[in-house]
Amino acid sequence: MKLAHLARLISVELAGDGEVEIDSVVDSAYARPGAVVFVADPRRVPEADASAAGALLVGANAPRTAKPALRAANPRAAFARVLAAFLPAQPHEGIHPTAVVAPDARIAGDVTLGPQVVIGPGAQIGAETRILAGTVIGAGARIGSGCLLHANVTLYPSSVLGDHVIIHSGAVIGSDGFGYAVEGDVHVKIPHVGRVVIEDDVEIGANTTVDRGTLGETRIGRGSKIDNLVQIAHNVTIGAGSLIVAQSGIAGSSRLGAGVILAAAAGVTDHVSIGDGVRVLGGAGVTKDIPPGAIVWGTPAQDHREELRMLAAMRRLPETLKRLAALEAVLADRGLLPPRTPPKK
Repeated sequence: MKLAHLARLISVELAGDGEVEIDSVVDSAYARPGAVVFVADPRRVPEADASAAGALLVGANAPRTAKPALRAANPRAAFARVLAAFLPAQPHEGIHPTAVVAPDARIAGDVTLGPQVVIGPGAQIGAETRILAGTVIGAGARIGSGCLLHANVTLYPSSVLGDHVIIHSGAVIGSDGFGYAVEGDVHVKIPHVGRVVIEDDVEIGANTTVDRGTLGETRIGRGSKIDNLVQIAHNVTIGAGSLIVAQSGIAGSSRLGAGVILAAAAGVTDHVSIGDGVRVLGGAGVTKDIPPGAIVWGTPAQDHREELRMLAAMRRLPETLKRLAALEAVLADRGLLPPRTPPKK
């Protein structure tokens, strides 16, 4: 496509010749005529401008270039849209002969069901949704329009997906929560009869698990993005536009507000409330409620600046102990302090 058309398509400013033909987006190491190169670092613009690239994608305030350029206020978001513009269209492939579909399932006419897909009784699947090989959709589950479920996803009975939801391979949505009553030395299983509701535009990574509610719902808010290998327990609520990064875990009945970020390997204990816009830094353990807008780190998680001060103090601890021992020795020599008792063997 012509560069001018691409600029209109992704709503950015065009600087230079809009008649240049563009057919792909490539890394700067593979720059060639006909390709757009994304330059995230303004300091790299001169280097990219000297390459064989047909055009550049740069920030709005990047240095001027000899090559035609797409100049974007948010270059990373523009980069995402350029990549999407060159993705091949996914054809409607219909229902594969090996798919197993319950007679009373309601499936829109332009749905794709791949090999060995299983659709349970009473399930509903909206228009332009694609369900790939080996995925299982439980009884009474509802899936909106424009969704993509990759191979080997399991959607348990009664789970609900909104529109434009993406679920990656190996994810399990709606499994029982980890709930048991203790009776003597026996763990009595608590049946989980609730459901999972995933709102519009949510993406869930590979091998992530979302447990159903015990009685009510586990709910993931609109536009939230869940990375690979995340555990979301029963009755958890995650607000709109949140980001949950890989290997994080959220225990039962915790509530996360809108725009919350859990960085990699963060943990949240049960029945905790996390306010809107909170950022939980990598590896932190949240054990109590956190007010909106806070940035926390450590275990137990606290204000990240306080945690940094504590870490700095801990690094000074060996030298501080040496100085303390020297001072104690001086005081003991002067008779102002009893001699230190040697440790017992």
